[in-house]
This record gives sequence, C-alpha cells and structure tokens, in this order.
Amino acid sequence: MIKTYDFKSPKKFTKERMSTVENLYDTFSRSLATYLTGLLQVYCEIHITRIVEKRYQEYSSQIEDRSLFGLVTLLPENKECNEAPLVMELDTALGFFMIERLLGGAGTEYDLHRDFTDIEKAILEYLLGRFSEFVGDAWQGYMGVEAHLTGLQTNPHLLQMSAPEDVVIMVELEVLLNDLSANIHIVMPAPNVEELTSKFGYKYAMNNLKQDDFKIRMRQQFIKQHLLESEVELRAILNTFALDAQEVMDLKVGDVIPIGKHLDTDIEVFVEDMACFEAKLGHTKLNKAVSISKVL
Repeated sequence: MIKTYDFKSPKKFTKERMSTVENLYDTFSRSLATYLTGLLQVYCEIHITRIVEKRYQEYSSQIEDRSLFGLVTLLPENKECNEAPLVMELDTALGFFMIERLLGGAGTEYDLHRDFTDIEKAILEYLLGRFSEFVGDAWQGYMGVEAHLTGLQTNPHLLQMSAPEDVVIMVELEVLLNDLSANIHIVMPAPNVEELTSKFGYKYAMNNLKQDDFKIRMRQQFIKQHLLESEVELRAILNTFALDAQEVMDLKVGDVIPIGKHLDTDIEVFVEDMACFEAKLGHTKLNKAVSISKVL
C-alpha cells in the first residue's frame, strides 16, 4: 500500500514510543475518571480517542475563541532532563458542567456561550491543579516527575507554548458524563516527550517500582485516600410495605401508618443499594439514631 509522505511535517515517533505515551495517559484517564465520579457524584468514563503528531500551528489554528487551558510544567526529580511544558485544553462545556455539579446543580446547563467569571475561574484553577497531580502520578509510574499547574488561560491568542513550526504530540481524551460528551487535549512539545520517554521503558519502570517500595506505598495511600473521600448514601430502613395509589393520595398530616415491627427488632442499614448492617433503633441526646449490631 502506498501512502503520501509530507516532508514538511515528518513523523519522528515510532509506534513503540507512541504506545508508551498511550499507556502513560491511559493510566491518567482511569485515575481522573475515578476522581470525577466521586467528586461530581456522576459516573464518568474517559478513554483515549487518538494520539497525533502535528505542527503547533496546526493545533493552534483549530482552537476556538472561547477555550479553557491549564498550563502545566513537568519537573524531573533527577535533573537529568529539562523542564517540560504541557497544555491541558478542556471543552468549556466540561468546565461549566463541573462548576454546576460542584455548586449543587443537576449538570444540565453546560452549553453556555460566555466567558468564565472570576469565581468560576478560581474553581477551575483548583480542579486543574488536581488534574495536574494525576498527570504527575501517571509519569511517576515510569520516572521521577512532578507536575505543577502554573496558570489558567481562557484566551487562546495568549497561548504560546512552541514556535509555529515546532512539532507537538497531542493526546485527545473523550470524557462522558451523563449526556455530556467532551474532549480534553493534552499537548506537549515533541522534543520534550522524546527526551523524557527515552529515559524509561517497561523494564526500567518495573525495576524502578520494585526498588522503591516507599513510592509504591505512597501511591497506594493516595488511591485509598481518594476512595475514602468519596461520598456514599447511608439509609436505615424501618420497614417496607405496599399502599394503593389512592391511599397515598389520601394521606394527610397526622395520619399514622403501622409498620408491623417491634421497636427492639433489628432493621437493615443500606450503603447505597446494598444491605451492609443490621441495627437497633434508639436515640442519642435529642436525635434519633441506630446502633450497629451486626455486619452483613
């Protein structure tokens, strides 16, 4: 099969190196999806749609006037490599969706065509700071790198990461949240990607992980902490019974519904939709309460 080769835009990266980049950001995608699911209380799915090598001018010419960028710097711990700039571009719809969910909204009013307010920018700067931490964690699986958010930008005309003719690597991620499908673009100069990825490989990563048990424990603790911070619903069910629709419509203040269960009978306590405990009814001070008597 014959393919047209563009000598003005040569491809420098082999399939093996592109596969390494894909594995790296696949780890980032899974971590970020878990974080957003817990933070926004909405199931989140993130996967890589493509990884391309292009001129920076080609990328910048496709950016919309209203955009959202996180400016990130990768700092190698061993100083063997130079600092590497990285741009994280988010769809503005994703930014509005996250803000609405964090402020108690349903996450339906995200298709907005306006600039972000100062308060919204402060919230987004915090979120992109957390996103940057996940980028650093993904690189930590291969080499010692720290990622720091250095700025937030909404004006694409002020974004200048590379010269127009320089080659960059763009990783495109698709984010699915309820009815929202949005993209995240992670863009990094190709020379920096080449320099960093040349320092590690699969064997290096495995040996590095085996040699550094402390980093493994810290990573496990980091994941565990994020899981523990996830909010879950706890419900104590006194009893279940059936009523006709007419009986429900006739209910009024002061009506008594017999539940057919003694006060000293165990009741079930649900975590989300799973029965996890049995408990006794009671009270503490002025509040009604349950006392866990058995773990199911």
